[in-house]
Amino acid sequence: MKVIDVHAHVFPDAVAQKAVDNLKNYYSYTMHGTGTFDDLKKSAAEAGVEKLVINSTATKVYQVEDVNNFTSSVIGGNIIGFGSIHPDYPEKEKEIDRIISLGLKGIKLHPDFQQFNIDDEKMFPVYDYVSGKLPILFHVGDMNNDYSNPIRLARVVEMFPHLTVIAAHLGGYSQWAESEEYLIGKNIYIDTSSTFSELDDKEIVRLIKKHDINRVLFGTDYPLERHTSTIEHTQRLDLSDDAKEKIFYTNAYNLLFK
Repeated sequence: MKVIDVHAHVFPDAVAQKAVDNLKNYYSYTMHGTGTFDDLKKSAAEAGVEKLVINSTATKVYQVEDVNNFTSSVIGGNIIGFGSIHPDYPEKEKEIDRIISLGLKGIKLHPDFQQFNIDDEKMFPVYDYVSGKLPILFHVGDMNNDYSNPIRLARVVEMFPHLTVIAAHLGGYSQWAESEEYLIGKNIYIDTSSTFSELDDKEIVRLIKKHDINRVLFGTDYPLERHTSTIEHTQRLDLSDDAKEKIFYTNAYNLLFK
């Protein structure tokens, strides 16, 4: 079965260990990858993954252009990338245009690391400007704070109906009750990243079946997980072969690669 991973992260070699350590400490999670581009490609190759989507987040304003430059430097062939915008970056529209010119195919936002509410009005110009141009992949849900509460993303979805939204982690990492109440079943995409270690399989299947199966995407959240184990776990889910094919490949291909 063909596989596209829509949610992978990679860092420059010089800072990869520090970045992985920060993720490990923040989430109290055992990391399974080194975060380098070479290790990402090795993990994907071992599992026969056909295409990758690399997501990077500028946690500081001064990092925005460097992050986008780095991501653009590692894409090509079967690897595409999402750019980054920081809520306090002064020329957001100009940088979005540059993101497009660099060949990046979307934007990744992590409200918890970037410390802004998803429904903060200062982000409305971004949501409006990218509507119909680029999808935004949002980290959604966090037990540590309220920046990315699913209800905040639901408000954005309602206000910007033409915005293509990918809600990571089945719409609400550690806040799946809120995701089910406010996001599941809505006109958005969700990805499966960072759910298998937190939810039992029956609950994952139940949430997926409540959503539009054509809007569910496979993600690993590498370097948190490696591809082989995440694919094998997804294959064990009590879903039809047709549903798994859509999750693993067809939906992401139609959205990002067609």
